[in-house]
Amino acid sequence: MNSSKRSENPKISVIIVNYNVKEYLAQAINSLERALRNITNEFWLVDNNSVDGSVDYIQKQFPNIKLIANKENVGFGKANNQALQQVSGDYIVLINPDTVVQEDTFIKLLDFFENTPDAGAATCKIINPDGRFSIDCRHSIPTPTIALWKVLGLSKIFPKSRIFGQYNLTYLSPDNIYAVPAISGSFMMIKKSVLEKVGYFDERFFMYCEDIDLCHRINQQEYKIYYVPTTQIVHYKGESTKKDKVDYVITFNRSLYQFFQKYYAPSSIFLFRWIVALGIFLRGIFIYFKNFLRNHFPVILDTFILNVMIIFSFIVRLELGRGFRWEDYFTQFWTINFIATILFLGISYYFEIYPNHRLSIQGIVKVNILTFILLAFLTFFLKQFGFSRMVVLMSFLLSSLFMVGWRVLIRRYYKGERSILGRDLFSKPTLVVGSGKDVKLLYIKLQTREDIDYDLRGWVSVEKNNLSKTIDNDKYLGSLDNLMEIIKIYGIKQIIFSARSLSYEKILKTMSNCTKSDLEFKMVPSNLEVVIGKSHIEKLDDYPLVEIDYAIGKKFNRTLKRIVDILISFPFVFLCSPVFFLYYIFVRKKLDWRGVATHGDQKNRIFIITEKKGHSFISLWVLYWLILIGRLSVVGAPIRFITENGGDIQPLYKSGLTGLVQINKTKINSPDEEEKYHLYYMKNQSTLLDFEIILKALWQSIKK
Repeated sequence: MNSSKRSENPKISVIIVNYNVKEYLAQAINSLERALRNITNEFWLVDNNSVDGSVDYIQKQFPNIKLIANKENVGFGKANNQALQQVSGDYIVLINPDTVVQEDTFIKLLDFFENTPDAGAATCKIINPDGRFSIDCRHSIPTPTIALWKVLGLSKIFPKSRIFGQYNLTYLSPDNIYAVPAISGSFMMIKKSVLEKVGYFDERFFMYCEDIDLCHRINQQEYKIYYVPTTQIVHYKGESTKKDKVDYVITFNRSLYQFFQKYYAPSSIFLFRWIVALGIFLRGIFIYFKNFLRNHFPVILDTFILNVMIIFSFIVRLELGRGFRWEDYFTQFWTINFIATILFLGISYYFEIYPNHRLSIQGIVKVNILTFILLAFLTFFLKQFGFSRMVVLMSFLLSSLFMVGWRVLIRRYYKGERSILGRDLFSKPTLVVGSGKDVKLLYIKLQTREDIDYDLRGWVSVEKNNLSKTIDNDKYLGSLDNLMEIIKIYGIKQIIFSARSLSYEKILKTMSNCTKSDLEFKMVPSNLEVVIGKSHIEKLDDYPLVEIDYAIGKKFNRTLKRIVDILISFPFVFLCSPVFFLYYIFVRKKLDWRGVATHGDQKNRIFIITEKKGHSFISLWVLYWLILIGRLSVVGAPIRFITENGGDIQPLYKSGLTGLVQINKTKINSPDEEEKYHLYYMKNQSTLLDFEIILKALWQSIKK
């Protein structure tokens, strides 16, 4: 940064608002430095509580940047205002951190401002990483009519129409200079004198439409806003990465509604409220089903094949006899399809074919065999289906053939990003967790493998703010303390642990804290003899990857466990509620409520009543209520109270009324022995084991 002209009286003040895009910051700042080489300037960066180490990175690599580090995400508008109140340049440049500017960008824009006196703000041509023009860089102020076309998606269907294409001005050429109603907040160059007159961003807009609001106020003061395509920038992430998310639809339309609340009459607001609601619903439904089809493509295709093959087999079988009629099928035989589908899905999810092993040929054949064996038994017990054994056999052969067939084709012709199916269909966003040189070497090794479908997003360090180990790696995403937020931000589907720098207790505790059900876990063990649970091993040269398969984390097991909890707790809670509330009215002031250390998010702690003389019933009702709502389980880790100094031992899994540790407490003499019981239960948890524990706990109570 030393080559750019820093000055106490800068010509241009640059403001960047950053939120978890550290990997783009260096190239953005370096490109800005080159573009401002001969222009006096100052740089401001506002970080909205990123967890990927952005603040440490900027402090070490770019110490001359004026940094504002927020303790929370305050939103785009408010973050910009924090810097706008302190800048001193004649022109203010607001730019996203995931951008690259041309060397001539500011020279050409300054020249444009000097030759266009009525210009209050301007933007240049913005292109996406694939070279296509970003239509979001210029747009209209959304009147109710223009907003209607946008919300209903008509602006996308008819982009060249002067009526429907008004929102993004898609009917205008991207290569000509125009005065436009509004420009994108991803890149704005504004005269400071104009900002001082119209005011800064309206902070009621957390995200989206704050740039539209500012442009509207610039227009009201009779300044002009220009689109100047004589120079350009690249915007990497941009709106195109967000529009397939339901959250984007809801947030954007909520901001649009806030804009109308501010500027339009109440009569228009009433109508627009329903327009926005309709738009959110229709676009939300469309995006949800689009994402659902993309994410569940294998199970949908397999279920379709199964049912089509059963119907086809019925047609062939009946045509050989009395003839096939659809009315016969829908009145008598449709139950075969229904039962087969239930069996197929249940067995598939039990063996985790979906989503973990969806391309496994061996797995899908095994599922078909079990499904049709069970279906064949049905033909023996139900006489009305006795004739359909040929249907069962033919359906099994055909469905297995087609299910294996499409997997073979995918494996043969799927080429990742070069495939027409798109990389996101099968690749798994992956995170590497560990510390030191070992995890960096592992990350690099994974990165160089072309035969695995890992979409490596970065690595997470055990240490917090360890600059010496993390700062030189652009793919460092943050510390282990922020793992859940990192998983959410980067859409992580798979985590690989380095056991050379993590204890197995830490690995299992981290796994149990990850409540996202579709996560897969693997690890590189510290030696080849250590394998946790039933495992599948991938060789990565000298790195063996062990797939960690712990029972309590399986979605199927979690679902069954939750059903058992509800079946046990609901009758007690329902039948005893009248007695509880009457009792509670008289003794509530005498009750002793204490906090309990909980598994997972410590911000949502629970409180129970300690068992004192005369309060056992009410204490038990509260415990069963917490089981019913999912905060406790019937079988789980021991319930531990939070100590007076606020400390507590967070359980590895959900606490319960009884458990493997509780029924064996007389055999446990040390924390290490207790940990072995915890690990055994986590690796081997099943409904049968839970019932065995419950029966032993009841027997121990009777013996007392």
